[in-house]
Amino acid sequence: MSIIGHLAVGLAAKPAAPKVQLYVLLLATLVLDFLFFAFALVGIEGMRTDIPWSHGLFMSVIWSAAAALVGARIYRSHRAGVVIGLVVFSHWALDFVSHPMGFGDPQPPDLPLFFHRSRKVGLGLYNSISVFQALAIETGMFVLGAAIYASYVVKKRKAERSQPA
Repeated sequence: MSIIGHLAVGLAAKPAAPKVQLYVLLLATLVLDFLFFAFALVGIEGMRTDIPWSHGLFMSVIWSAAAALVGARIYRSHRAGVVIGLVVFSHWALDFVSHPMGFGDPQPPDLPLFFHRSRKVGLGLYNSISVFQALAIETGMFVLGAAIYASYVVKKRKAERSQPA
């Protein structure tokens, strides 16, 4: 999944966490990629094949739980923490559906369940479709996420206007 599809989840999650700023939800969708680049930079992970610390299922659950705890603490809201944690985990869930990303050149699964040499998984949607089809799917996801967010903003503004001054 590219950045567009991940960001769609952050937009769609805003109504579930009104206290959380939109940019926090958008950044939460990309936490696993930020970790990947940081780990690759210091040599902990490889650029294509060895990603257990950022994108492994086990560590994705750990990062999501950590984000949930931090979010709950910052926002003093369990709900906000849960939403942030779920948004972080949504990255792995979307990658599970889309990875590996062969775009017509099938690749083996690349998302480890645990650490090095553990079983790798991925449904491989992007193995069987073209880049253009993937872009269409992700654009559709983004439009849907943006529509959910826009609907939330409209309802919120209407509610604010109907409040007595």
